[in-house]
Amino acid sequence: MRMKLAAMVMTVMGAAIALSAQAPQTPAGWKWLNDEPAKLGQGEPLPPGTWNFATMPPGFHVTTGPGTVLFHPDHVGKGNFSVEAEIFLFPGDSPSDYGIFVGGRDLDPAKSPSYIAFLVRRDGKAAVLRLGGMSPIVDWKMNSAVVPNPGKTDVKNVLRVDVSATAVIFSANGKEVIKLPRAGLNVEGQAGLRVGKGLNIHASKVTLTPIK
Repeated sequence: MRMKLAAMVMTVMGAAIALSAQAPQTPAGWKWLNDEPAKLGQGEPLPPGTWNFATMPPGFHVTTGPGTVLFHPDHVGKGNFSVEAEIFLFPGDSPSDYGIFVGGRDLDPAKSPSYIAFLVRRDGKAAVLRLGGMSPIVDWKMNSAVVPNPGKTDVKNVLRVDVSATAVIFSANGKEVIKLPRAGLNVEGQAGLRVGKGLNIHASKVTLTPIK
């Protein structure tokens, strides 16, 4: 498994070097909402006031300045559904969070956006937060299902949100981390990724699957 991960990292980082010589190509159809104004940039390190969001098969690569949410308009959760993302977190010092959001509404800087996010951090903690000051629904807590990253290596976390008629289950790497009643949670709406400030990640998979 470690050999496969290392091969994945080498491929991604090699592609990143090649990408630095050309203008970034954002994934087709994807949109974003940054926490603060920032322009798409290129190169390593990125110039101040910029960030990078680039197609890099499999998936895409994100290097943030300010935090951001990334979403494809086709990824809208209704009824019962699941959202899953396979995310590689690369070495760095930022303690910021990353993960999945559901229930996204009004994701436009001219409006009042809202969503519910299942997030993890480099220290191995997880939380469920509601946008609007990112107030906690379930506050930060260490969980053995989350692979931590002390900053000198790269790790993979597969994050998943399963929405049923009665419950919402938040899982990491196939293990349940948090389970909440669906009642009172506005989970229907846009789904996507949340990537916090100053992070370098690669998302090799982001899926939304309706559940009958």
